[in-house]
Amino acid sequence: MWLKFVAKEGWPVAKSDAVLGVPYFFACLDLASPYGKSQAARLVPFQPGEEQALEEELASLGALLALLNDPVSEGRLLKMRHYLGQVPDWREQLRRVSVGGVLHDAEFFMLKQNIFFCAAIRTLLYSNPELASEFAPPDLAALSLLLDPDQTGSPSFYLSDAYSPQLGEVRSLLRERRKKLAGLASLEKEKAEKTFAQKFNLAGEIAVPRQERAQREILEHSGRFVQSRETYTEIYYVRKATAGESSLEAELEKLKAMEHEEEERVRGRLSQEIKLRVASLSLAIERLARLDVVLSKALLARRWCATRPEIVAYGEPLHFTMDMARHPQVEDELVTRGLIFTPTSLDLSAGVAIITGANMGGKTVALRTVGLLASLAAFGMYVPARNCRTSLFSAVTMLAGEYRAHLSGLSRFGHEVVNLCAALPQPGDRALLLIDELASSTNPREGSALAQAVVLHLQCAPSITLLTTHYDRLAHLEGVVHWQVVGLSQVGEEELREALARTKPESLSELGRLMDYSLCRVAPAEALSREAIRVARFLGLPESIVLQALSLLQVKGEE
Repeated sequence: MWLKFVAKEGWPVAKSDAVLGVPYFFACLDLASPYGKSQAARLVPFQPGEEQALEEELASLGALLALLNDPVSEGRLLKMRHYLGQVPDWREQLRRVSVGGVLHDAEFFMLKQNIFFCAAIRTLLYSNPELASEFAPPDLAALSLLLDPDQTGSPSFYLSDAYSPQLGEVRSLLRERRKKLAGLASLEKEKAEKTFAQKFNLAGEIAVPRQERAQREILEHSGRFVQSRETYTEIYYVRKATAGESSLEAELEKLKAMEHEEEERVRGRLSQEIKLRVASLSLAIERLARLDVVLSKALLARRWCATRPEIVAYGEPLHFTMDMARHPQVEDELVTRGLIFTPTSLDLSAGVAIITGANMGGKTVALRTVGLLASLAAFGMYVPARNCRTSLFSAVTMLAGEYRAHLSGLSRFGHEVVNLCAALPQPGDRALLLIDELASSTNPREGSALAQAVVLHLQCAPSITLLTTHYDRLAHLEGVVHWQVVGLSQVGEEELREALARTKPESLSELGRLMDYSLCRVAPAEALSREAIRVARFLGLPESIVLQALSLLQVKGEE
């Protein structure tokens, strides 16, 4: 099964993709060949209804991943990848020759390199016959012979005399005339050295000191020399060609013109022969690109300890489950800081689910992880999780990111509403919508009302919506699934006080150590956690302010 891609190169990455981390996935693929890079740039996710095609793509990836576990097969695959990295890009030449263009020698050489690496990769692939039918480029032996008629086996290219008897004859005459001219020039040079008692340098010049005027006049008046250049101390002369030499040189010029004309005719014929094989060459490039993409995915899957996602059949209800899932980009960033990523588990069905918890509790990372895994699966990639089961979605959208008034011309709230309007699923959409802090940029009373109305609207859509929020009332809406960050709820007051005592207020590392970023499902109407005050206390907010906040919560009956 061919990986799905669009014809337009450089398919734009949506803003949601950037937030989710999809560009990071493509960067980590580290494609080896120009053909693989081009195909990866045009990939698009599989859509609902294409589940069977996606399963075939995942099976192809699984086959390569299994071979990477065998040392011998791994060696072959890594050698193929090395060859892929050596292949020159010949797509522009293929386009030109397909419309009747004539190639030059450097382009024939590039083609010969492509053929050489195709043959090497093809041989390695047939060591694992199960891969050959899908990845092996076609046999280009006939083209190889066309570009090497003398069967030298050399990787270079030369317009051989074997291409044209006329070309061979002209070149033979050229060699003979050049030899004759060189002999005549050598003889004349010897005569001149004896006659004038001067020696020629390697450039064929005689150097005469400026002060030796008499010697200079002898050379100049002889009619056999002409001044070529001069320096501060010396004047240089070269010998004039004799009539015999001039005749031979004129003949050589004619022969070189004949050689050039015949070479152009040969290049034209070769280009026409190659044009007849454009289909085979196109297939070879496609196969190399496909091998590069799938092999790069397999290597990345191994590096990420990724697993094959289970794809929900099209006729079944929408579903997404991830168990011990990781976000590679966030995980890599944490590793550079000496921290450890906490895997996340979550289960979603059609409708609306919310994630609550303190700020800095990992809610946004959970959203990004859900969106990234759903996107990776749709791109035919294994996912960084112990298990993952997902439907294919018509769109995966995340509303988050920093606000820039000077770019949008809108207030933060206006910007949020515009983005929300664009992201709301249309009737019949099977979308995955991820919203970070819905309606958080306006006054809490109106924001809560708007958030509730949006949730009620989305519950009627045949999609999955997951949002983070601090609005209590969303958890009380019927049908809303409530997930909560464990956070600091399992940390005792004594442990928290001890950590506070030994940690500088501006340091977040100790808080990160104590924080449990995993999610747990809670009863629909269970009160939201009140960890904001605990976090504020931990980070050094004056105790008088903390106590006053707790008092106000109690007065209002909120704790």
